Amino acid sequence: MVTKEQVEQKNIQLQKELALIDKDIITRFPLSDYLNTIKPNTGFGKLLQFYRARKLRRAYEQIKSQYGTHALALYLKLALCCFISDSLERMSHKKLPGEIVHLYHEWFEWVLDDFSKQPDDYYNHRCISFVYDVMICSLRYIPIGGAWIVEIRKVGLRPFFGGGVKQFFSYLYCIIFKAHGFSPYIATHTAERTLQHFNEHEMNLVYQRIAELMKLNPKIKGFYRRSWFLDPQLEDISPWLGYLRKVPQQNGVKLFPVGTTKKDIGYAIAASRTRRRLYERGKYLPTAHAFIWPRKDFLLFAEKNK
Repeated sequence: MVTKEQVEQKNIQLQKELALIDKDIITRFPLSDYLNTIKPNTGFGKLLQFYRARKLRRAYEQIKSQYGTHALALYLKLALCCFISDSLERMSHKKLPGEIVHLYHEWFEWVLDDFSKQPDDYYNHRCISFVYDVMICSLRYIPIGGAWIVEIRKVGLRPFFGGGVKQFFSYLYCIIFKAHGFSPYIATHTAERTLQHFNEHEMNLVYQRIAELMKLNPKIKGFYRRSWFLDPQLEDISPWLGYLRKVPQQNGVKLFPVGTTKKDIGYAIAASRTRRRLYERGKYLPTAHAFIWPRKDFLLFAEKNK
């Protein structure tokens, strides 16, 4: 378990290293501007606004141009330390299962250990793994085990426009009459840091942890997912990924096609020569699908498969 003393030691070390470069960096570029932008319950959209904010973007560019990439990396490591220290205090006030608290501490350990392992360019808001570190260290995202992390968010709107009028009303019916609202939902993301644990067994454990999280947070309306992993085409192309789609479908969940983005294509063909080859030959176009798994139905499923 990570302690505040461990984090404070890292904090002091990083401040000393920054002072060797220029003792006025923290004064010129207050960490409070960075930290206060990512507040509890602001959501991922707020984080994107933060990264686009002119003032902060200009600060990154100035630190990098005046002091170099290493100084910027030290600055962002120091911010991560501050997030972890604050989160260690706030975590006890969150409604989190014990297993998830343990997973948070595990993630904090990875982040602190990475300070001496990751290259300086890892600490960059364009690196999605670093973004996920920020989100978890600030308690915005939740480590859920396996290869996944989750956020609490509004249900996605893309399915309204991905399959015509019939799908529009079917999706609306699911939101209003089955899940009973547009927010909040649990939604998963795949994390590169833990990609070695991407398998069916771990996903089954994740379902159980999501259920425990729902039980402690009765306002959560269900489980929302949007991904190219849910594409029925993968049944023939990458059948080992079929469990991601089959388990929800076999338990009454309806899939809604939501189209294709450059990111979907990039992720789908990056890790598979077969998918890349089929895509390049025009025989496969990665297509994302989404589902809503209403709270009541999901908890029944989790209890049945405990």
